[in-house]
Amino acid sequence: MELGLTEIACLEQIQVRGPLNPKEIGQHLNLRSGSATALIDRLEFKGFVERSRRRDDRRSLKVGLTENAFVAAENDMIPLAKALSQIARSKSAHEREVIEAFLSEVNDQLQVHCEGQDANHK
Repeated sequence: MELGLTEIACLEQIQVRGPLNPKEIGQHLNLRSGSATALIDRLEFKGFVERSRRRDDRRSLKVGLTENAFVAAENDMIPLAKALSQIARSKSAHEREVIEAFLSEVNDQLQVHCEGQDANHK
């Protein structure tokens, strides 16, 4: 798919939250207005997002995913999911429990860190 981390994060935010306006994208990714616009421009050029305006308020702009974004994600993610499943199957039940506990702790710490970052940027 040849996307940068910020581009992937943007696509993930739109996929999870639904269509967002540029200001919301900037807030979720900690980007300034100009950087969010440039990000949207890049993703639109690559065919992964499209801008649309509401019929009742033409000033309101939303950015949503295109069908191309879903197809590209599926093509990239299916091989990864298969590889990860193969790795998981190669581990014993005990090894998977240890790995799951470790990743859960890592995830908890990332959540605490990200919540702290969000509080610092408000």
